Amino acid sequence: MRRREFLTTAGAAAVGLTLDSIDAAPQPGSTTASSVQPPQNAERSSPTYVVLGVPLRAGSLYPGNENDAQAYRDADLVKRLNDAGRNAVDAGNLPIPSYLPHHSIPPIRSWPAPRIVWDLLSERLPEILKQPGQTPLLIGCDCSVVVGTAQALSMVTSNDIHILYIDGDCDDAAPVSSRSLSAASCAVWFLTHDSAFWNGPPLKPSQVSFVGWTTPSQSPETGIRSTSLADLRRIGVRQSAQQILAAIPPSAAILLHLDIDVFRGSDLTAIYFPHTEGLSLEEGKELIGLLLQDPRIRHIEISEYAALRDVGRTSVHELVQILADKLPPSKSKATS
Repeated sequence: MRRREFLTTAGAAAVGLTLDSIDAAPQPGSTTASSVQPPQNAERSSPTYVVLGVPLRAGSLYPGNENDAQAYRDADLVKRLNDAGRNAVDAGNLPIPSYLPHHSIPPIRSWPAPRIVWDLLSERLPEILKQPGQTPLLIGCDCSVVVGTAQALSMVTSNDIHILYIDGDCDDAAPVSSRSLSAASCAVWFLTHDSAFWNGPPLKPSQVSFVGWTTPSQSPETGIRSTSLADLRRIGVRQSAQQILAAIPPSAAILLHLDIDVFRGSDLTAIYFPHTEGLSLEEGKELIGLLLQDPRIRHIEISEYAALRDVGRTSVHELVQILADKLPPSKSKATS
């Protein structure tokens, strides 16, 4: 399904959400990144996943789903990660102003709302990234957040970063004055071009890898390394993952961006922009598991989950289980 078609197909019923309390976990929005502490039994060198909700839909087409991170908490994300041997803490939600605009004025829908959130992320995330062993895990966001998260990671790594962009689309449309595009559909274009839309500096095309797409690039001249769904199946998921990781410089800090529309819509019903073709759940689990094992991973974000589509909450439980199974375990827990 193309992004503009979502407006006519998003009539799913909302389901009430209830928050199960998690021992020692802060309530959403109640902590700052600097106050988040790893569990007491965590070794200093063990990864700690700092879960941060980003209640944003201004970068996409359809407002109203801004509290999607809550569904992950209702599915006991932090508790299930810790039970599975992964150190995890809840850092609440990124405080986002209530006055963000929603409009369809070209070239970027709801501008400057996406930019406001990118700047907030670039202020908040370095506090987490500078803490030894802490890896941000963003939930509830749309794809446009990658601009802010890449900027934050660049700030703490002197721009020595690489973006693994796992998505059913390439999201590299160039903004034009004749039509209103979502910031999400232009996210990679923003990342790799000088423009007035963000502070930059832009990443080189060699610092981005497209993975798993079925909708081809809208700016193919950029020369970004690309592995389509067809490539994954032709080469094999394991060999493809090895080739993708081998092409990234050894010193690079990796930002793993996962848009769940890389999965086929029949396998995961809560996709914000579902695709008929996509990775099966088993293919996706294998790919994500292989990529997440790379020790260069410094930041993870899961985007485009739509709680309004997830009647019965089956999709969010599937996503939480994937994270519990595939995130690298903490050393102290793995050996206990």
